[in-house]
Amino acid sequence: MSTIITTSQLQQKIGKITASIKQKSYIVTNRGEGKMIILPYYDGCDRFIEDYLEDYEIALNKEKLEKEFEKSLNSGESNLVI
Repeated sequence: MSTIITTSQLQQKIGKITASIKQKSYIVTNRGEGKMIILPYYDGCDRFIEDYLEDYEIALNKEKLEKEFEKSLNSGESNLVI
């Protein structure tokens, strides 16, 4: 389970956090709102980070994507033949 810390705690305890990152992950908050996560790094995890960032972008733009999908769906079938 992740440990929740504030941005102030992150600034004050970055050394301890770095030393313990193999044992736990962190959620950093600012004024009670989650702002970032700190996870341990290992070789090959880049693809998982890319997947996470893609999911993040989709979640961030979900309303806009739903409107675009609905607009496309309502436009009917295309007469484009490939």
